[in-house]
Amino acid sequence: MRLKDLASSLVQYQKLVQIRLSEAVKIYICELSKRSLRPSSNKQSRINLNQLSEEFDGRDCHSITSSDLEHWFRERNWKRSTVDGVIAKIGPFFNWCIREKYSRENPVKGIIRPKEDESEPCILTPDEVFRILTVAQRHSPKLIPYLVLGLFGGVRPEEINRLQWQDISIHGITISGHKAKTRKRRLVSISANMTEWLKLGGELPPRNKRKQLDRVRKMADVTWGHDIMRHTFASYHLAYHGSPD
Repeated sequence: MRLKDLASSLVQYQKLVQIRLSEAVKIYICELSKRSLRPSSNKQSRINLNQLSEEFDGRDCHSITSSDLEHWFRERNWKRSTVDGVIAKIGPFFNWCIREKYSRENPVKGIIRPKEDESEPCILTPDEVFRILTVAQRHSPKLIPYLVLGLFGGVRPEEINRLQWQDISIHGITISGHKAKTRKRRLVSISANMTEWLKLGGELPPRNKRKQLDRVRKMADVTWGHDIMRHTFASYHLAYHGSPD
């Protein structure tokens, strides 16, 4: 290395601000509160950042390496999907640390992620769907729109929680950008069976959803899984039409 380059590197090193990770996390979380993030996204960011702070308590920001993060993921036995979610929340934090001169590089960029989850997605059988809707109609009719939009429209649960009846018309279900997971507006087609079920009414957005859903699935004797309604819709939709398009 030339003397000039060495001098430049030393100057760069001297400019680095020494700060504990826990302190940086506190400052960054305060910054998040000033941004126009969804409450759910803000909450998840806080959870993951506090987990990061607890794991590396006493360490400086610049000392965290990609290997440290990989070890953390393995210790918690997180699946690939969970790791991806955590990385999405802590990655911007480390970029912020670079901007504030707390770190020189983002350790997230060097992470070797675990293999994709090999477990099959949870899918309901037609009989299970029949039992769930029958029980809901008799005992929790207010929950019907939530179930129908997920099972017959493939709408994500977090998106259903943001919908109102005025978002549904004969032309389809309008999911505006600020309500969509991808922040992109889209129109979901309404099938004939969905139309008939929606005529029964119910609550949008659903209230006491978790309590009602637990009651319905237990009475219907159905095992629930992650994103099961969307997986069910996608599987039968693909099989029926023979094309992912």
